[in-house]
Amino acid sequence: MDKPVCLIDTESDGKLCVQQSALQILQQIQQPVVVVAVVGLYRTGKSYLMNRLAGQQTGFAKKNHPTKAGTTLVLLDTEGLGDVDKVM
Repeated sequence: MDKPVCLIDTESDGKLCVQQSALQILQQIQQPVVVVAVVGLYRTGKSYLMNRLAGQQTGFAKKNHPTKAGTTLVLLDTEGLGDVDKVM
């Protein structure tokens, strides 16, 4: 996978839903998985950190673990917390 994929989205009624296309990608992984997730306030560098971990400037995705052969690294970014413009 060479680009980010949305795993959880919000439906028009405000309910969260799993994106089936992302779930299918994860289900196809046939080796051990290491998940790195980051959560925090909005505009505090979460996506920047994930890009650095992925070794990219923009966008990050599933990739091979840099030090564990035969292991997939999944970088999971989250929506920033506390953004008053995004009220449910």
